[in-house]
Amino acid sequence: MIWLYIAGFLVSGILIGIVFRHSFDLITYIRKMDEDEEVCDSCQGRETCIAMRPIGKSNWVTEFTYTTYRLVRKDCMYTKAQNGRYIWILAVLNGICYVPLYLIYGMSLETVLFCLCTTALLYIGLVDWNTQYIPIEFNIFIFVLGLIRLCFRLENWKEQVVGLFAVSVFLLLLDWVGTRLREGEHIVGGGDIKLMAAAGLLLGWKLNIVAFMMGCICGSIIHLIIMKIGKGGHRLAFGPYLAMGVYIAMICGEQLVSWYLGIMGL
Repeated sequence: MIWLYIAGFLVSGILIGIVFRHSFDLITYIRKMDEDEEVCDSCQGRETCIAMRPIGKSNWVTEFTYTTYRLVRKDCMYTKAQNGRYIWILAVLNGICYVPLYLIYGMSLETVLFCLCTTALLYIGLVDWNTQYIPIEFNIFIFVLGLIRLCFRLENWKEQVVGLFAVSVFLLLLDWVGTRLREGEHIVGGGDIKLMAAAGLLLGWKLNIVAFMMGCICGSIIHLIIMKIGKGGHRLAFGPYLAMGVYIAMICGEQLVSWYLGIMGL
C-alpha cells in the first residue's frame, strides 16, 4: 500500500509541477523588462499596459511580476519561452521532492502543505537564479500555507508567529545597516526577507533558523565552487539557497535541532 501512496505523490508532484511551466516564460519576461526598457517605452500599448501602471514609487511589473505576466502574456513580445525543454525535468524533480515529505509526515496536513511549499520553493529558486528576483506572489503563497497550518494547529501558534519574525527581522536589520555602510546598495534582497518571513510562519521559529543556517551553508559551498570554476561572480542570488535550506528543514530540521541540543547538553 505504501508504494501506491508513494506513486501517487510522485505523479501528483509531476502534474503540479507542470502547472508552473510558465516560469520559463516569466524568466524571459523579467529579463527583457529589465534589460530592454526602451522597447517598452516605444510600445504602442504602453499607455494601457498594466505592467507600467504606478504603485507608489514602483509599478506593477516590479511589485507583482507573476500577476503582471499572466495579464499581459498574450500581447507582450517578452513572454515567449526559451527553455521549455526543461519543463519535464523540473516537473519530475518536483514529484521526487514530494516523496520524502510523505515518508516523513505520512498522510497529514503537514505533508500537503509542505509539498505545495516545495513546489513554490523550486520555482522561487529557478526564477531567482536566472533573474535575481523573487516574485512576491510565490512568497504570498507560502504565507497562506502558513496561515492554514496556523489555523489547524493553534496549539503551536506562538512558535509559528515568532517564526514570522525570527529570521526576517534579522535580515531586515542586516540590510538596513549594510545599506548605510554601502551608501544605498542593498545587501539582502527584499524577496529573500519576505521568503524567510513566510517560511517562518509555516515552519515555526526553530525550523526557520535551521532553514536559514542550511541556506547559508549551501550558498557558501556551492557559490564558492561556482566561482572556483570561473562561471560566476561574487554577486549571488540568495533565494535558491534559502529555498534549499527551507526544504532541508522540512525534511530533517527536527533531527538537526535535537542533534544540536544534544551536543550542547540541553
